[in-house]
Amino acid sequence: MSRTSRSVPALALLAVLSSVALTGCSDSKSGAAAVVGGDRIEISSLNQRVKQAADVRASVGEKPVPGVEASQQELSLMIDERVTAEAARRAGISATQTEVTNAEHAYEAANQVPVKLVAAHNGIPDDRIDAVFRMIVLKQKLEKANPGKSLNKLLADTADSLKVTVNPRYGKDWVPNDVGGQISPTDYAWLTPNQIVTA
Repeated sequence: MSRTSRSVPALALLAVLSSVALTGCSDSKSGAAAVVGGDRIEISSLNQRVKQAADVRASVGEKPVPGVEASQQELSLMIDERVTAEAARRAGISATQTEVTNAEHAYEAANQVPVKLVAAHNGIPDDRIDAVFRMIVLKQKLEKANPGKSLNKLLADTADSLKVTVNPRYGKDWVPNDVGGQISPTDYAWLTPNQIVTA
């Protein structure tokens, strides 16, 4: 087979993959990076968060997170925020500003480092620090309110009931864990190694 003829399947494959990545699926509506209980996380909002995180990391000399990983990381956190908030709402749990502030001070006292510095190294701007600690307080309260059930299981059940869907451009699905959740990579079962023809 000539080089020219072999390049055609490769180009066709790229076109198919691009089409899948761009169109997504019916669960994640057009323009949405994910949908959580009918609440759309717009791609534009995700991109803004990714850029903001990169800028904050750069301000303290932190290396940037690679593109795809950065998008997955921020999207996972955005989903986690919504799922945690809903789980807390259903349980009648809330976090006051005093509790949030106390949690921040407790962190600084325990680790002997400013919260703002740690946040910056993790791509979290100053105006989102309270939101992060609010989630921490809510999760601590959820754990105490459900002693016979792990927090991750509780959040997974909440996510299932909310029918969380992720645009396949970013991954397959969201799974809660101890660091804000994880988005598993999209699998293309119809694509096997011997179907990939390189030029």
